[in-house]
Amino acid sequence: MSDETLLTDDSILEPLNAYRSKYENSFRSNCEEYFDDLLRQSGVSEEQNKRTVSQYNAQRALVEETKGKLSRDKAFKGLLIFLIVLGAIFLFVSIGQFVGESVVAGVIFLLLGILFIVGSAVLIAKVIQPRLKQNEEKRAEQQKKADELLRKAWEEVAPLNALFEGNITKKLIEKTVPLLDLDDNFNVRRYDYLSGKYGYGKDDDPNVSTIGILTGQIVGNPFVVDRVLVHSMGVCTYSGSIVIHWETYETDSDGNLQTVHHSQTLTATVTKPKPEYSRQTRLIYGNEAAPDLHFSRRPSHSEDLSEKERERKVEKGTKQIRKKQEAALKSGSHFTEMGNAEFEVLFGATDRDNDVQFRLLFTPLAQKNMLALLTDEEGYGDDFYMRKSGCLNYISSEHSAMWDMEEKRSRYFSYSVELSRKTFLDFNEQYFRSLYFDLAPLLSIPLYQQHKPHEYIYQESYPRYFTRQETEYAVNQMPQDAFAPPYAGTESILKTTFLGKDGGSDRVRVTASAYKTVERVDYIPVYGGDGNYHDVPVPWIEYIPISMDTDVEMKELGLSDRDFMSEMENGIYKSAISRHGSKAYGYHHGILCCIVPEGESSFDADFIIKK
Repeated sequence: MSDETLLTDDSILEPLNAYRSKYENSFRSNCEEYFDDLLRQSGVSEEQNKRTVSQYNAQRALVEETKGKLSRDKAFKGLLIFLIVLGAIFLFVSIGQFVGESVVAGVIFLLLGILFIVGSAVLIAKVIQPRLKQNEEKRAEQQKKADELLRKAWEEVAPLNALFEGNITKKLIEKTVPLLDLDDNFNVRRYDYLSGKYGYGKDDDPNVSTIGILTGQIVGNPFVVDRVLVHSMGVCTYSGSIVIHWETYETDSDGNLQTVHHSQTLTATVTKPKPEYSRQTRLIYGNEAAPDLHFSRRPSHSEDLSEKERERKVEKGTKQIRKKQEAALKSGSHFTEMGNAEFEVLFGATDRDNDVQFRLLFTPLAQKNMLALLTDEEGYGDDFYMRKSGCLNYISSEHSAMWDMEEKRSRYFSYSVELSRKTFLDFNEQYFRSLYFDLAPLLSIPLYQQHKPHEYIYQESYPRYFTRQETEYAVNQMPQDAFAPPYAGTESILKTTFLGKDGGSDRVRVTASAYKTVERVDYIPVYGGDGNYHDVPVPWIEYIPISMDTDVEMKELGLSDRDFMSEMENGIYKSAISRHGSKAYGYHHGILCCIVPEGESSFDADFIIKK
């Protein structure tokens, strides 16, 4: 069966080539078309706004120019004040010279003192101060005009700003690559599918909290991109020092006793526990193809190697692989090298445990695709980790660590149509590029696109509306001081516990775990050159675990960010938010999350679903 067999019309045979020849330009065109359509809907005149922004920029330049003049005049005034002080000093010196009968020096200091004081005072009063006043008035007037132009520019663009949506990026990606189906949020059906069929999310680590989430599917095969805040305990080495002094006595060549002074810096260190926090982003993809295969590979940045360096690496790696194959034959284990030495060496995965299924996945076309990704000098190249554990595939990359995953409509708000367009295009292109190249290693394997999952029987009803990951994401997007324990001196790991359904909403308990910091000092005895031990103080910080529980309620309203804000400002949610969201609230992925007081029972009834 060829690699192309059973592939759908929108399948991606060669991901890198498809991105370069089709998707990159198509996505930009879709973004430009969407932005231009919003601009037409808004009725905003880009040319008029461009003129206003140009006038504002020119006015700002005048303000900065006047500020420069003010700074120079203030510096000159400072110099003149210094000269007045210096002149006063000269006057006092001249009196001393006259008393000491050094008349010439006294006259010189007297004249210099009078010159510095009178001359500087006249310059300040007649030149600098009037100029400062004039330029300050000028700057204030220029600033007023600049503020008026800026206000006018914001008013001009306001209809456009009001039209932006927070979830448009996903829609543009789906339009560009129909093979991808992205979810509005990580719903319980998607979790049930990933968990029940593939074993995803069985272990909930208390030291890990979800701070970013994106889910979807490729030809029915689900994937999750999650960004997590990870807590671990490390150590920190603290140091302290003191200087000691002592004296010794020795006799010189003449027999005289002399005192010799000595000093020495004594240093001590202590190592203490310290919490560490890191952020990790990974893509988890479920596919039933090659279900018994396990392997891993790590990046080696093959794209940075010249052709000759790559050849040498392949030659050296091939020898190592053949030694591994010989050892496998002797031990009776199963490992045979692939026919493509370049793929074998550059991709790695020599820890694979099922050669038959590995070859089933990595057909000649899959090998070609993977090598193209690994050696691509224009894109991200070989910057990704890949691990397959049965039906689950894990991808993490260096570029995804820098990926801005948050779709926020407010990021596009601007007083300038031109700046707004640039921000819109730059953010969406970077978002698409990062997601696509995290998926690219999976898209490079045609079998994954050929394989449609077997039917899965979903539950008729679920005990909760929202997944743990979605609840953690929701509370992590809210103001963190709303959950942090009192006196917390570190970040908080937020973990959620489902308390129960409340009509159409979930009540969830948020446990924030952090550390209180206490300054301590240890005294470490250190032997000095004086023959004595000295206690060297070493300041360090003790981290004491603390936690606090806070209850929230969550409900899917299904409104866009724009429509929710409209309801917040003018609609039925305005008074409800003042009651339930007075402490803190957040609205992301179409889900409202509010901190609610204990015993509160009207949350669900107060937020009517309008979708």
